Amino acid sequence: MEPVLTIDKLGLTNWIATASSPDSRHAHFVAADLPAARQRILEVSQGKCRFTVSDSGPFLQFREAHAHAGQLAIKFFSWDCFGKCETSVMRGAGHHVNLHIPLKGSFEARQGGKTVTVRPGQMLMVSSPGMVRRRWEGPCDLLNVAVGRKAAASVFAQLPDASGLLSMPLVTLDMNEHLTLSHFIETIVQDLGRAQPTFSTPDAIPHVERLLLTLLAQALRGADSQPQRREPAALAPWYVRRAEDYLRENYMNKISMKELAAACGVSVRTLHYGFEKFRDHSPAERLRAIRLMQARHALIEARISGNRIADVARLSGYENKSQFSRDYKAYFHESPSATLRAAFG
Repeated sequence: MEPVLTIDKLGLTNWIATASSPDSRHAHFVAADLPAARQRILEVSQGKCRFTVSDSGPFLQFREAHAHAGQLAIKFFSWDCFGKCETSVMRGAGHHVNLHIPLKGSFEARQGGKTVTVRPGQMLMVSSPGMVRRRWEGPCDLLNVAVGRKAAASVFAQLPDASGLLSMPLVTLDMNEHLTLSHFIETIVQDLGRAQPTFSTPDAIPHVERLLLTLLAQALRGADSQPQRREPAALAPWYVRRAEDYLRENYMNKISMKELAAACGVSVRTLHYGFEKFRDHSPAERLRAIRLMQARHALIEARISGNRIADVARLSGYENKSQFSRDYKAYFHESPSATLRAAFG
């Protein structure tokens, strides 16, 4: 069966064709090299998403275009690449709700102990916190619909039997079985491609968000995964959540795994098991991610604070500036000095 959503039906070809014109509403980016693609993905995700390629074949081109209607964001990504690709995002408890719709090429997504394969004609909803990895091989086109979490929580709270839907981990939907939702997403994308879109006007935005979320809630009620009526953070054991709180509160200090385990009342072995099972990374990796994100914010704000790289490294919990620079570049694919220069640019 032909996928209900395609590039042509969505009008994305027109998005890309008109994006270079001075009056275009779309932010559009094209790169023919891997470093530029990595940097663009970091910028679009505000430093939250990393893109890597292994066993690389030819990297021909990366394209990205996006448009907004209030807090609702529509993003189109296209990778013309023949290596093994991966994106990884550390999602927080307040992270937006993401709808990933492959238009060409399938991908595998993993969060915690759950792995799903998503193909054209399907949609993946990601709403729970924790590390999410998406892997694929070969050319891939992806439509990403992002909805603000506050808006989603507000709408779902008012719908019968929908209060636990945002706690569902990695839910896949067959778009051919939810045609009203599919056609509404198609209508949104096509409207945002017009010279004078209706859905991006202040009066229309809240109604568009509410209808999209209402249709999504109806589709999710029939999903294979049953909703868990508890807060997203409760998906992991209490000691994992306690460890994450402890790391956020003390990231600027030197923290040993023995000290962290003691603060949570469990053994180091149990702590590692909980993180690997429910967060798909180790406690040390989580601490490094927290420190590096704090450092990036500090570097971006350096124009106001006057902090230097050495200051930022120290305030982020790094005793060694060289190690900080290596970790920062590995995580964000740019040096701390490059981020600092951009902040003053």
